[in-house]
Amino acid sequence: MTISGAMLGYTTALYAAKADISMKKEQIIELNMCRKELKATKTALTEANRNITLPELTSKTWFGQLADAFDDIRDEMKLAGKEIKSTQLTNLLDRINEKINELKSDIQSLKNEVHSIEKKIEKEKQKQLEEKRGK
Repeated sequence: MTISGAMLGYTTALYAAKADISMKKEQIIELNMCRKELKATKTALTEANRNITLPELTSKTWFGQLADAFDDIRDEMKLAGKEIKSTQLTNLLDRINEKINELKSDIQSLKNEVHSIEKKIEKEKQKQLEEKRGK
Protein backbone atom coordinates (compact mmCIF):
# COMPACT_ATOMS: atom_id res chain seq x y z
CA MET A 1 0.00 0.00 0.00
CA THR A 2 1.38 3.39 -0.91
CA ILE A 3 1.58 6.24 1.53
CA SER A 4 -1.36 8.07 -0.03
CA GLY A 5 -3.24 4.76 -0.05
CA ALA A 6 -2.61 4.36 3.67
CA MET A 7 -3.89 7.86 4.29
CA LEU A 8 -6.96 7.15 2.16
CA GLY A 9 -7.58 3.93 4.09
CA TYR A 10 -7.30 5.68 7.45
CA THR A 11 -9.54 8.53 6.33
CA THR A 12 -12.17 6.11 5.03
CA ALA A 13 -12.06 4.15 8.29
CA LEU A 14 -12.36 7.39 10.25
CA TYR A 15 -15.45 8.54 8.32
CA ALA A 16 -17.02 5.09 8.62
CA ALA A 17 -16.49 5.02 12.40
CA LYS A 18 -17.90 8.53 12.80
CA ALA A 19 -20.93 7.61 10.67
CA ASP A 20 -21.46 4.50 12.81
CA ILE A 21 -21.32 6.64 15.96
CA SER A 22 -23.94 9.00 14.53
CA MET A 23 -26.19 6.11 13.55
CA LYS A 24 -25.95 4.53 17.01
CA LYS A 25 -26.71 7.87 18.68
CA GLU A 26 -29.81 8.18 16.50
CA GLN A 27 -30.87 4.67 17.51
CA ILE A 28 -30.51 5.65 21.18
CA ILE A 29 -32.72 8.69 20.60
CA GLU A 30 -35.37 6.52 18.95
CA LEU A 31 -35.18 3.90 21.71
CA ASN A 32 -35.52 6.63 24.36
CA MET A 33 -38.66 7.88 22.61
CA CYS A 34 -40.06 4.33 22.52
CA ARG A 35 -39.20 3.85 26.18
CA LYS A 36 -41.01 7.07 27.07
CA GLU A 37 -44.11 6.00 25.13
CA LEU A 38 -44.07 2.55 26.72
CA LYS A 39 -43.81 4.04 30.20
CA ALA A 40 -46.81 6.27 29.42
CA THR A 41 -48.69 3.23 28.14
CA LYS A 42 -47.80 1.32 31.30
CA THR A 43 -49.16 4.18 33.42
CA ALA A 44 -52.34 4.37 31.33
CA LEU A 45 -52.78 0.62 31.63
CA THR A 46 -52.47 0.85 35.41
CA GLU A 47 -55.23 3.44 35.46
CA ALA A 48 -57.41 1.45 33.07
CA ASN A 49 -56.87 -1.67 35.15
CA ARG A 50 -58.13 0.16 38.24
CA ASN A 51 -61.26 1.21 36.36
CA ILE A 52 -62.10 -2.25 35.03
CA THR A 53 -63.97 -3.20 38.18
CA LEU A 54 -65.77 0.12 38.48
CA PRO A 55 -68.46 0.58 39.40
CA GLU A 56 -68.32 -2.00 42.10
CA LEU A 57 -71.36 -4.17 41.77
CA THR A 58 -72.99 -5.51 44.90
CA SER A 59 -75.46 -8.32 45.36
CA LYS A 60 -78.14 -5.66 45.88
CA THR A 61 -77.49 -3.87 42.57
CA TRP A 62 -76.35 -6.74 40.39
CA PHE A 63 -77.07 -10.42 40.80
CA GLY A 64 -77.77 -13.59 38.93
CA GLN A 65 -76.04 -15.62 36.26
CA LEU A 66 -75.35 -12.65 33.98
CA ALA A 67 -73.89 -10.70 36.88
CA ASP A 68 -71.55 -13.55 37.74
CA ALA A 69 -70.47 -13.94 34.10
CA PHE A 70 -69.89 -10.19 33.84
CA ASP A 71 -67.78 -10.18 37.02
CA ASP A 72 -65.76 -13.12 35.69
CA ILE A 73 -65.04 -11.22 32.45
CA ARG A 74 -63.96 -8.14 34.39
CA ASP A 75 -61.66 -10.26 36.56
CA GLU A 76 -60.12 -11.87 33.46
CA MET A 77 -59.59 -8.45 31.92
CA LYS A 78 -57.92 -7.23 35.09
CA LEU A 79 -55.59 -10.24 35.16
CA ALA A 80 -54.75 -9.79 31.46
CA GLY A 81 -53.99 -6.12 32.06
CA LYS A 82 -51.69 -7.00 34.95
CA GLU A 83 -49.92 -9.59 32.78
CA ILE A 84 -49.37 -7.08 29.99
CA LYS A 85 -48.19 -4.37 32.37
CA SER A 86 -46.11 -6.33 34.82
CA THR A 87 -44.60 -8.92 32.52
CA GLN A 88 -44.75 -7.97 28.87
CA LEU A 89 -44.19 -4.21 29.12
CA THR A 90 -41.59 -4.61 31.86
CA ASN A 91 -39.69 -7.17 29.77
CA LEU A 92 -39.86 -4.89 26.75
CA LEU A 93 -38.58 -1.92 28.76
CA ASP A 94 -35.75 -4.08 30.12
CA ARG A 95 -34.77 -5.12 26.58
CA ILE A 96 -34.81 -1.49 25.44
CA ASN A 97 -32.59 -0.51 28.37
CA GLU A 98 -30.19 -3.34 27.54
CA LYS A 99 -30.04 -2.25 23.89
CA ILE A 100 -29.40 1.37 24.90
CA ASN A 101 -26.55 0.26 27.17
CA GLU A 102 -25.15 -1.93 24.38
CA LEU A 103 -25.26 1.00 21.94
CA LYS A 104 -23.56 3.28 24.47
CA SER A 105 -20.82 0.71 24.90
CA ASP A 106 -20.45 0.42 21.12
CA ILE A 107 -20.21 4.21 20.84
CA GLN A 108 -17.46 4.31 23.44
CA SER A 109 -15.53 1.61 21.57
CA LEU A 110 -15.98 3.51 18.31
CA LYS A 111 -14.78 6.73 19.95
CA ASN A 112 -11.65 4.89 21.05
CA GLU A 113 -11.24 3.60 17.49
CA VAL A 114 -11.66 7.14 16.10
CA HIS A 115 -8.97 8.38 18.47
CA SER A 116 -6.65 5.58 17.37
CA ILE A 117 -7.29 6.28 13.68
CA GLU A 118 -6.70 9.99 14.19
CA LYS A 119 -3.32 9.17 15.75
CA LYS A 120 -2.47 6.97 12.75
CA ILE A 121 -3.45 9.76 10.37
CA GLU A 122 -1.27 12.21 12.26
CA LYS A 123 1.67 9.79 12.12
CA GLU A 124 1.08 9.28 8.41
CA LYS A 125 1.04 13.05 7.85
CA GLN A 126 4.33 13.35 9.73
CA LYS A 127 5.80 10.55 7.67
CA GLN A 128 4.73 12.24 4.43
CA LEU A 129 6.21 15.56 5.58
CA GLU A 130 9.50 13.87 6.40
CA GLU A 131 9.57 12.16 3.01
CA LYS A 132 8.87 15.47 1.23
CA ARG A 133 11.68 17.14 3.15
CA GLY A 134 14.00 14.25 2.32
CA LYS A 135 13.48 14.64 -1.43
